[in-house]
Amino acid sequence: MTDYDLLITSARISTLEARTYDIGIRDGHIVSMVDAGSELSDADQVIDAAGRWVIPGAIDTHSHIGQLAPEYADLPGFGSEDNYAYETRGAIAGGVTTALNYVKFGQDSLLEAYHEGVSIARRHSRMNILYHGYVMNEAQLAEIPAAVDAGIRTFKMFMPYRGAEATALGGIGSLSHAQMRLAFDAIAAHGCQALVHAEDGDIVEYCMHQEFSRGVPDLDSWERSRPVEAEGDASWTALYLAERSDCPVTIVHVSSPEAIRARRAAGYPRAALESCPHYALLSTEAPIGAHGKVAPPLRAPELAAAISDAVMAGEIDFFGSDHNVWPAAAKTDLVDGRAGLPGIGLMLPLLLTHFVFERGMSMERAIELTSTNAARRFGLPGKGWVGVGADADLVVLQTGSRIVRAADLLSAVDYSPYEGFELQAWPYATVCGGTVVYRNDAIVADDYRGTILNEPREAAVAQ
Repeated sequence: MTDYDLLITSARISTLEARTYDIGIRDGHIVSMVDAGSELSDADQVIDAAGRWVIPGAIDTHSHIGQLAPEYADLPGFGSEDNYAYETRGAIAGGVTTALNYVKFGQDSLLEAYHEGVSIARRHSRMNILYHGYVMNEAQLAEIPAAVDAGIRTFKMFMPYRGAEATALGGIGSLSHAQMRLAFDAIAAHGCQALVHAEDGDIVEYCMHQEFSRGVPDLDSWERSRPVEAEGDASWTALYLAERSDCPVTIVHVSSPEAIRARRAAGYPRAALESCPHYALLSTEAPIGAHGKVAPPLRAPELAAAISDAVMAGEIDFFGSDHNVWPAAAKTDLVDGRAGLPGIGLMLPLLLTHFVFERGMSMERAIELTSTNAARRFGLPGKGWVGVGADADLVVLQTGSRIVRAADLLSAVDYSPYEGFELQAWPYATVCGGTVVYRNDAIVADDYRGTILNEPREAAVAQ
């Protein structure tokens, strides 16, 4: 019998010391870390990191695997059964080992949608999943106690979506401020957390009408239909109501400095901010047309730069990809095309490239942004760090130069808004639960299934 299931040798884990480590893994956990070359035990499998960085598997705090457009269900990877297989392969190829994935949106029972999603994910997900819930109406508000018993610990609320736009997005519904107040109270009472899509519905409705009357010819027009004032106004409201309820709250997919400004001024210590790579790396000047339709929208270049500056200044807490799985055929124009971008498989490489290799962020800080802070916020104590006792969700990094090609990404989505981008870091190997699932540009354990992390238990409260 061997001592370890997996041994990763000569792993770099710190910028503060030159030495490398041998990491011993057994039963899904790190059980040993010693100076490289001093580990003489046997292992079923060995990865020679050869001095490469070994970092915690990324935690994507915002994904929509399984949220599908039924008119494309006959395409490979766009059916309710195979979408999890495709998108989680793409995720682990990009170094994401845990996705905080939203229960499929709709106006009907949250619990029924949750149990359906869990069932599909158990059969097909190659990575760990922690489900976010939501509250879109008063019936779902009444489901919160049962949802908590079932293991849901986070609940999203929407502020902007109305009418035809809500219908086109699968029946998403926004709450009134009065309903949000009740939802914050209920979420806090159960020791859970709120997530808020913060765009003011009145501002968005008016501005969309103005721009749609002109045909929305470009990304600048789409941005004007959902201006930064909508994000700022809604963020202020959400932070105020959450604080009044003493409810931990995250403003999700922050796209502009206005949400940052709102949190800074509110000073509410239980508030967090999530952003997405596309708000720092893409802008209204990106030559991608309707493929760049997302809500909140891509902003002007100077605002994208401001998001990058805010990240460097420590004003963004963690990142989600906001991964959506529409095919290119669903995004042919900015009026009727679906909003949402793919990105789960590129989140970690893009963030490392932009912030560590281009802007000089320390790897330790990048690890906080891509895993540690999310693990702490969402109650995953075994994840987000490399050390004895940690979960063995790990990424061995390769560095150099690689060009993004949509055809190379292991996703059902047939385009990438990052086509042609140059990466300077990407996974050489991905380990999930102690199993090597991806190595040297190939899935090597396609029979592996990740863990559903919503075990029925007392909900985690934000740290």
